[in-house]
Amino acid sequence: MNAIAPMLINISVRITSIRSANRKGCIAFGHRMDVVRGINDRSRPVVIKVADAIAKLSDIAVGAIFEIYGEVTTILRTHGAFAINEMTVDAQDIRLVRPSGSQVIQWLGDNVRGVGEVKATRLWDTLGERLYEVLDHADHEAIMLIIPTEDVREGMFKRWAEDGDAKTLRFVQDKQIPLGLARKAIRFHKKNTISALTSDPYRLLSFAGVWGLVDGIARDSFGVSIDDDRRIAAALEEALYRASEKGHTCSSLRDLQATVGQLIKPHSAPSAALAKALLAGSSAGQFVCKELDHLGVMLFAPGSWLMERRCAQFIRDLIVTPSLQPQLFAVDVSEVITQFEAGERVHLGLPAFGLNQAQKLAVATSFAKRFSIITGGAGVGKTTVLKALYKALDTTGRPRFQMALSGRATARMIEATGEEARTIAGFLAKVTDKEMGPAPIIVIDEASMLDLVTFYRLVQKLPPESQVILVGDPYQLPPIGAGLILHVLCSMPGVPTTELTEVKRQSKESAIPLVSRQIRDGIQPTFSSNEADDVVFLPCSDDQITSTVIRLYEQEPENTQILSATRSCAFAGVETINRTCHLRYADHSSPLLAENHETGEIEATGLCVGDLVMYTTNDWMRNLQNGSLGQIDEVFDKPQSVDLGDKDKPRIAIALGLATFDGVQHYILDTDVDSIELAYSITVHKAQGSQFKRVIIPVRKSRILDRTFVYTAATRAQIQVVFVGDLGAVEEAIKLPPKAFSRQVGLRALLEAELSALIA
Repeated sequence: MNAIAPMLINISVRITSIRSANRKGCIAFGHRMDVVRGINDRSRPVVIKVADAIAKLSDIAVGAIFEIYGEVTTILRTHGAFAINEMTVDAQDIRLVRPSGSQVIQWLGDNVRGVGEVKATRLWDTLGERLYEVLDHADHEAIMLIIPTEDVREGMFKRWAEDGDAKTLRFVQDKQIPLGLARKAIRFHKKNTISALTSDPYRLLSFAGVWGLVDGIARDSFGVSIDDDRRIAAALEEALYRASEKGHTCSSLRDLQATVGQLIKPHSAPSAALAKALLAGSSAGQFVCKELDHLGVMLFAPGSWLMERRCAQFIRDLIVTPSLQPQLFAVDVSEVITQFEAGERVHLGLPAFGLNQAQKLAVATSFAKRFSIITGGAGVGKTTVLKALYKALDTTGRPRFQMALSGRATARMIEATGEEARTIAGFLAKVTDKEMGPAPIIVIDEASMLDLVTFYRLVQKLPPESQVILVGDPYQLPPIGAGLILHVLCSMPGVPTTELTEVKRQSKESAIPLVSRQIRDGIQPTFSSNEADDVVFLPCSDDQITSTVIRLYEQEPENTQILSATRSCAFAGVETINRTCHLRYADHSSPLLAENHETGEIEATGLCVGDLVMYTTNDWMRNLQNGSLGQIDEVFDKPQSVDLGDKDKPRIAIALGLATFDGVQHYILDTDVDSIELAYSITVHKAQGSQFKRVIIPVRKSRILDRTFVYTAATRAQIQVVFVGDLGAVEEAIKLPPKAFSRQVGLRALLEAELSALIA
């Protein structure tokens, strides 16, 4: 093998294959092209090495032609009587000349009226690369059989000449817009991409563009000045978006000014610019500015404003408007409760069983009111109240729908009540207006997880005569999405709310209820250091957390669940602990293997027999939910074809092994690989609503650690809870108010205004 000294070269290359593509860049194969004459030079293969910084700006696809500038090295390889002259180019710059076939198909389908994906595909399948020549020369005759309408052909040729995909891609490449971001913009703006981004490059923020990146592109590639009005308006929108990411649905002017000021540095007059942007944005409907009781002047994104106002109006109507659905006959709720108690005594074998006064009040209130809330900590008998309430509601003859936000919470509702339940997403997607009827009864469990968008979608679907019952604990973790529903409504006068306080889950002697209440109320509990006690705290340094957690876990692994605050923390995160446990406890002689459908190669999944795992999507046909916990039992020597259907309707799938989830054995299908992950440790968010006999909670100082985290984690335990790590961090978290209650939301003020207006 001989190499010729490197030199700089500028060549046109058609990509024939992609050897590799990763975060470092890509390596592609191709051959030289004379684009003008349309000649392929296949005598000298070309290897192109493209660094990630350049590759992410270009759609390097098979079939595409690029003009490449870079350092070339020529290598002569000999194999017996054969000699291969191979050229390797380290690309310093790369520009698209012509898109690939798949890119052309997508562009035609998206941008040409009368030419969908089917016709575009037929054009490429029939003509291949000759399609470029046909488009360039407006050759009507060549495509008449596929596109018989002359106006459609004329429109296609005109659009290609004006704004072919290559032109648009070259534009975004020249402007240094990363391809992933550019593709989103192209998909939305289509033929108007160049004009739209030229008019306002900050439109890229709408496609998940990061402020620093987009602002840099706008200033460096589009010449936007630091004082440009477009920049100020975009910074204001970005500030509202950042507030939403923190859970807020609105923001005070003071907070906005602080955020905008940071974004637009070194603007000469940020305060004056913000005031101008607010005035212009409000007039144009970009923002909604409202003065709210107890909050002052607040700024909303239009979507947040509309959703919160609609939710407030819906709740108001349920609270103040009597039902128009007449009762078929009078119902004595106290008698229903008495009958329920008698039945449960027999069923449970507990002669002393009975509802306490708070539970009876919850049943009576939720039966009589069209909107009501049942709250209380873990183990206070909320499910028992629901079972008694359902006995009373059965007398109405109205359809009833149980639901929760997560699949696992839904599964627990089914198990606890013996009734059908579904996720809110499933209800929204699958339940028809006919099934609901005019006056459905809606019960939402684990309602503390309910965010504004989800509740709004539900409100939009429900008929005016609905009855809604929220069940949950407002002291648990807030919703991941923006907004607060349960937390706000529980504390409002005028909203029918019953709080349950008597703990039923643990024995009277258990310390868990007392410690949980202390944490909830911001009182520092006295933790024990005795590993045999109910509530234990073992202080240790960061580098000792994992080893201590493992030691404790090994004492009783079958009854223990590890709960972490975050996934990626190096000392106490889900990934670190799971990786450690996997290496220690899994049977590495029996790995779960799966085919990579992109490469056709067999790859390790990172899972083995014995691993504790969690299912992360919902598969209702197999009764697997997002959050279902299990263990891998067996992996097959080779994939097996299995029938998951019935005798009337077979459903053939490919199985890789067996796993037991929530006590039921299931096949591990080839389609499950991306939906199964290690679960020796899971996040507290994933555990919300679940109970385990024993929980171990590694803790260290972090932005996620607050009172709601500590409380939620502690209340997952039935018998023992063990904290491991930074005691000071936990004490500080308990002392400070929950971060959830610092969220800026408009729902309370809007609902109070709605109710006050009716009284007035």
